[in-house]
Amino acid sequence: MKKPAGFFTYFHHSALIDHLTDEQAGRLYKALMRYGDEDIESDLSDDQSCMLAFIIFKNDIDRNFERYAEACENKSRAAKLREAKKREEINE
Repeated sequence: MKKPAGFFTYFHHSALIDHLTDEQAGRLYKALMRYGDEDIESDLSDDQSCMLAFIIFKNDIDRNFERYAEACENKSRAAKLREAKKREEINE
């Protein structure tokens, strides 16, 4: 699947992040970066708060990556149709 260069975080997640310590938030951030970039899920099972937050963010990342891949596919398809139409007009 085609992936974007990054991922979004949303303001509605701030209440969740505010309940984490700075250490937990840093650990979560590193885990999310690793997941978004390399598809590697870090082992956060020793910290239930981090694990729960990771699952919530992971679902958002997956959904956003799917939307990005679909948008890329749609744009590619539209470009191919435009090019085909141009060639057709030239050949008329």
